[in-house]
Amino acid sequence: MKTILIGFKDGAKPQDVLKGAMPATRDVNYSSLDCTRVHSVASEVSDLKTTSRDASTANLKTDDELFDALVYPTKEEVERKIYRTYKFNVPTSVDANAVVENLQKDKAVEFVQFDEMNQLYFTPNDPLVGSMYGLTKLQCTAAWDLSQGAGVKVAVLDTGVDYTHNDLAGNVIAGFDFSDNDADPRDYHGHGTHCSGTIAAIGNNSRGIIGVAPQARIMPVKIFPNAVDSVCAAALKWAVDNGAKVLSNSWGPMGRRPSNPVVEQAIDYVYAKGGICVFAAGNSNDDVQFYSPANYAKVITVGGTNAVDGRANVGSNVFSNWGAAVDIAAPGSDILSLQMNTNGYTSMSGTSMSTPHVAAVVAMLVANRPGITFDEAKNALFNGGDPIVTDKPISGRRLNAYKGIIAAGSYWVSNKKVLGLWTNVSDRNAYAYFDTVGWRRLAGSTDNVHFNMLAQLISAKENNRAVSVYLDNNVVTQIYN
Repeated sequence: MKTILIGFKDGAKPQDVLKGAMPATRDVNYSSLDCTRVHSVASEVSDLKTTSRDASTANLKTDDELFDALVYPTKEEVERKIYRTYKFNVPTSVDANAVVENLQKDKAVEFVQFDEMNQLYFTPNDPLVGSMYGLTKLQCTAAWDLSQGAGVKVAVLDTGVDYTHNDLAGNVIAGFDFSDNDADPRDYHGHGTHCSGTIAAIGNNSRGIIGVAPQARIMPVKIFPNAVDSVCAAALKWAVDNGAKVLSNSWGPMGRRPSNPVVEQAIDYVYAKGGICVFAAGNSNDDVQFYSPANYAKVITVGGTNAVDGRANVGSNVFSNWGAAVDIAAPGSDILSLQMNTNGYTSMSGTSMSTPHVAAVVAMLVANRPGITFDEAKNALFNGGDPIVTDKPISGRRLNAYKGIIAAGSYWVSNKKVLGLWTNVSDRNAYAYFDTVGWRRLAGSTDNVHFNMLAQLISAKENNRAVSVYLDNNVVTQIYN
């Protein structure tokens, strides 16, 4: 049996449209077709079932009927679109390709596609004694004085998570298994645990490794092994609806597929809700323009690098996808992280491993600036990235957590909040006031450049624009706009 996904236009009646698209045959009864919404409406209408309704809706019995009459009209268009997307299991005796062709011709249909399987973007290799060179490349030690991603929920859409691993357990919150449709997102493979460790392995616990954002919270959202498009789309929506600000996605299509409307529609929803999707560019050594959703404008697309800032490789196999759609590069070769079911560690390679580095830094930006937008975060990653030169273009920048945080701007430094900025005209010194240590002079502020910069920052602060101050041994040494 093949499954197709259909986006209907407003006002269309899915059952009627599908019946019209079915080829004439005496072997199939078309009176009731197996067609359901990709995104469940149950939670949207649960409270309506216990409240009084007027006479005009008294005859509505199903969740779908209640939703269409009472909830759907209140939604914005970006939400209406996802609720107009249906999944149809084509009877085995029917030519699914013919149904798709007929639906493509119907004016009531926005798009139609097969519900295809996606794959993980890691390149298997033998267990390695890896090193966390990525932390050095990203200047994480300096970045942790600025942010550690405290409390930010990062959804990891993957193979699940080993939530009992003693170097991660304290940072894992409730998730869901969309692959098996149950509440236990335990890892069956190891890939999701490895990615999660890169993001938020616990720090300062005298064990193993430390994540890039060691105070972030991992929301495990299991989509594999049954990661068809409809499962992935439902998982994306659920994650942002349940508080994830950052969504880490180390997966994509099995081969070239430049458009995936159902998943792209779910990304639109995440974007509209203020979530930030991070996607792996892929491991096919190909132009990412051919791979959706990595080529989609509303995701941060991550290419892979190795320890010397070349394009990521395993041996002689250079694998990272490349092209104009790549927004930032990050370490992806021989990355040491958590191994499931062992409380141990292992190394893996792939843009799958690059992606959680970026997702973690986005969590650090969010912790400092909870209202940061997708575009602001993407720009900060690029502007703060270290320039690199590679054989194929992967943005020309490799992720730098420390510089990215500075580029994004913040009033928080070393867990000290900047409460005031001040210039003394008589001695032309400049000062910042921290909530725990009081006033500190801006070293070197007697020159006009620093003095004028601080004056601009005071103006920026008064206009609610973000500023950042760097604290070195309780002396303010630099200040950034």
